[in-house]
Amino acid sequence: MIINVDNFIDGESRFVSFSEKIAIPSDFSVNGNALVDVTGNITNEKGIFRFCGNGSAVLNLNCDLCLMPFDFKIDFPITEIFSKSEIEENDCWFFADNNIDLKPAILSNILLNMPMKAVCSDKCKGLCSVCGHNLNEGDCGCVNSYVNPEFEKLKALFEESENE
Repeated sequence: MIINVDNFIDGESRFVSFSEKIAIPSDFSVNGNALVDVTGNITNEKGIFRFCGNGSAVLNLNCDLCLMPFDFKIDFPITEIFSKSEIEENDCWFFADNNIDLKPAILSNILLNMPMKAVCSDKCKGLCSVCGHNLNEGDCGCVNSYVNPEFEKLKALFEESENE
């Protein structure tokens, strides 16, 4: 995902498209790689290059409820600024040798757009709190009737209202 900007004229805009596997940190993905598709335009604005486009990736994540791996498709917008020297804008990627590497910027956008809680489906039941059985595969037979002692009086109120 390297763009050579050596012969860009001021004000020129070019369409770019990539489809490549990039490494995702193991803290975020099960297999560490993700197939990423990126399309967009890069524009030269007096030596400052602006990339605007869209990306999509398929990540292999572990469900936060049942711990099973699943594929998660993520679509994200990308707007990044690249410069050879410091500029007034703080959110800028620096580059040298007339080559802009989009990988770090794309990886950053993927990590920023990942879900806070990765769940394999809306109907995921998770794991049994007693034995750890995956409840999506069926009932484990454990008795989950534990009630926090602090709520015993509240439970008694509900039982009284049901008896009346």
